Amino acid sequence: MDPFQLDENQLEEFYNLRTLNPTTSWIEDSTTLINLDKWQDTSPTLDNSYDILKDLISQQRSSSERELESFLKDPSLIETINDPLTNEPMSEKLNQLGVATGASDAVLKYLINSKKFNVKSFLRDIHNLDSFSDLSNELDNLDQLIQVQSGDMKNLVEENFTKYVRIKNRLDKIYNQFGEMKGNESLDVDRLNEKVDESIRITNLKLKPLIDTSKKIENFKSGKRFIEENKRFFNLPRELKKKLIHKDYSSFIIEYTNGLKLYQEFKVRSDNAGKSLRSIEFIWNEVENIMKLYKEQIWEKLLDPSSKLESQEYFLPLFSKLLDLDNTEENPITKWIFMQLSTLETELKECSTNMISKILSSQKNILDNADTEEPVNMTPYLSINQFFQQSNQTTLASVVSAVDPFQDLTDFPNIVEMWLLILKYINQVDDICNKFIELWDHIEKFLDGTYQNMLLNDKRKDNILIGDSNTMESYKFILNLDQDVKVKIRTNGETFIKLVSEKLKVFFNSSQESLPMMKPAEKESGLPSDYGFVPPNANGLSSLRYLPKIMKPLLECSTQLAQLNITPKSVDILRNLASIIISRCVGLISSIKLRDISNFYKLENWDVYKTGSDRDSNIEYEITQFPEIVRCFQEYSLSIIRDFLFSFERLPVLNGISIVSYPSKQLLTGVEIQQIISLEAVLESILKNAAKDKDNPRSAHTILTLTNLQYIREVTFPQILQYFDDAFEARITEKPLEIFNLLSKMESSIFGNYLSDLKITLRDILEEKFKEIDWPGFTSNSFRAGDYILEALMLLVTIHSECFRIGPQLINKIIKETQIFIARYLFEAFKPYIGNLSSDGLLQVTVDLQFFQKVLGPLLEKDTQATLTACLQNCFQNDITRMNRCIQETEPIVSANFTRTSIQFAAFH
Repeated sequence: MDPFQLDENQLEEFYNLRTLNPTTSWIEDSTTLINLDKWQDTSPTLDNSYDILKDLISQQRSSSERELESFLKDPSLIETINDPLTNEPMSEKLNQLGVATGASDAVLKYLINSKKFNVKSFLRDIHNLDSFSDLSNELDNLDQLIQVQSGDMKNLVEENFTKYVRIKNRLDKIYNQFGEMKGNESLDVDRLNEKVDESIRITNLKLKPLIDTSKKIENFKSGKRFIEENKRFFNLPRELKKKLIHKDYSSFIIEYTNGLKLYQEFKVRSDNAGKSLRSIEFIWNEVENIMKLYKEQIWEKLLDPSSKLESQEYFLPLFSKLLDLDNTEENPITKWIFMQLSTLETELKECSTNMISKILSSQKNILDNADTEEPVNMTPYLSINQFFQQSNQTTLASVVSAVDPFQDLTDFPNIVEMWLLILKYINQVDDICNKFIELWDHIEKFLDGTYQNMLLNDKRKDNILIGDSNTMESYKFILNLDQDVKVKIRTNGETFIKLVSEKLKVFFNSSQESLPMMKPAEKESGLPSDYGFVPPNANGLSSLRYLPKIMKPLLECSTQLAQLNITPKSVDILRNLASIIISRCVGLISSIKLRDISNFYKLENWDVYKTGSDRDSNIEYEITQFPEIVRCFQEYSLSIIRDFLFSFERLPVLNGISIVSYPSKQLLTGVEIQQIISLEAVLESILKNAAKDKDNPRSAHTILTLTNLQYIREVTFPQILQYFDDAFEARITEKPLEIFNLLSKMESSIFGNYLSDLKITLRDILEEKFKEIDWPGFTSNSFRAGDYILEALMLLVTIHSECFRIGPQLINKIIKETQIFIARYLFEAFKPYIGNLSSDGLLQVTVDLQFFQKVLGPLLEKDTQATLTACLQNCFQNDITRMNRCIQETEPIVSANFTRTSIQFAAFH
């Protein structure tokens, strides 16, 4: 600044005066109040001069401090003061703190420019929410700023000092010249100036060509010298390319770091000189282009989908390289985290869209090609015992292990194809979630600073080797993650979990009708069509085969996601998801089980499958495969339902986090009700087959139906109910279930129909043959058993033969009912002939009735014997003596007939 260009205000401020023409006293004319009273009568000496100077300086300093405090209290000026730690406006922080920024002294203890500045108050009130890490970072930043300002101040002082010395020398020469001329009174200063200026112009015109040429030569030499001195910088692009081609990345970074230092030095020098070096900028642009290419390569490696995330040994070196390249860009750690999370979200959305499209196409194919009469494939149920080999185990793991070796299809091929597509979709979602879990393990180590410490330690080693210890601060600045950034990262993690939940919830909550719209089912009908996450018309066996394979990865993956404990809300989201999936799968199994059991009657081929044993009489009887199919299907469906509901038993609990808990009483009650309903469906299925034989109930089918019912009542249902109690820790076996009453009524009804048809046949035989005999005029030379008795007994023999193999326990019931029926029929048939029978007719009646009783032997019921005796008494008109005499006389005839027919009627003995 030119000292002769100062205006009046600047002079007044510099000398602390109110006017440049002081006329009264120092106290009145000075702006600085300094008390000189005690020195008025003192003459300055060597002894007291220092004390006077010391007092004046002290008073001046106090005055300056008062002016500074007054300045700091000025509301208009305090707006410009910033927090030295965060560089944020102090006015905002003081307003939040409730400190007025007016004339109050309270504000001074928070301003670092003030003498009243209080460090404890400043940290306690202004930075009370800052963590140790935050304060450490802020102090590091302040230290960097002070170092920069210190350098700037030093440069400013040095440059101005040089200028000052140069100007002073010039002024001294001018003063000397004027001093020499001062004695000449006739000196014309104005004329002298003109002559000096003219002389300068002439000199410049003469010297200009010389100066220009000399300047060019000097510039050339200077440029050559500059390039030679800094050839390392000018060769930097070529050296970097060479290192990059040879993949010498360590040397590459060292070269770049050294070049960056040179570039920064050039910039400082050019800025101070007020000029820019285009060649330097050009070279550095080339370097930046090379570095940009290198950074792009590193980012490609970091974000390469084929790269593995299992080990930090892969990506931490890449982070280290990115940190070496540029410390002013966006934090590469947060950028990488957000990009990885975004990539997984995109992958999940694309996977869901693609797989749902394929599943819908498969669903349409099934519906278009379904057999309208037999849409559900029931045939695989005939191989259910091959399908499940370990019937005494109830865990899902055992069921899956038993199923896996079974190679046969359990459903139509197009249905199995859709099952495999669904399983593929779930496995792909599981793979993506596992990638997320691996990624989050690394993210957590960034959040807690583990990886940052590893990077910093590596940098410390590198810096020691390189000999540079001044780069750590910039690394710390980038590696430290703010609390807001950490919250944002966790929010993004929660967003991914929410996306997984939404995709799976829509899929599992859909019906077959709503799945194409990707919407939940609007209402439920209790039919398998309410469940869109299974193939249409899928049978129960394929459901039992593939549902565990779907549920296992879903529950395990959901548990692992929850145990990451990203946010409390993410855990709740996964618990809700698991609850929905389990509930829907249990409902599906119950619905399909009810439908398929109702159609089990179609599987009945009436082939004998195994032998059962009567619980009371120990008599063995035959049954078809129907009861065994029912038992196997019920037990394995219950085992899988149980495993779904109690899946918490096999899922690990980490940090007290579990997504599945003990099933509610309401849910278990619902399963119990569905179980009873499914047993009723078994009886309904049996009735459908029985209805087929309603026109011909007296057949082997009816006998097998009765033996099946007996086996179901005594064995199958009790085993199923006991299995239910063991699986669900229930006491359903102790309850008086109506299902057994229904079963008994069914047995009685079917057996009654059988007997009714048998009695009708017996009645027809008896009527036809009985009427062929002319009882009033009957005569005979040789008596034998009548045809009506023989054919009736032969029919009973046939029935005995039919029941003997498959239902021997029924023989006694059938013989008992039929013999009583025959006896009562004969009792009524002979009533019209009482008193009108010929002598031979009476003998014939006696032979027939006695023969009938003798053939039945041990099977003869007392009621039958009593009825036949009453019938014979009526025929003899209650002449008991004559009747007994006739019985004795015909006994040889009866014995002869019995001997002759012993082979025919051997079944009765």
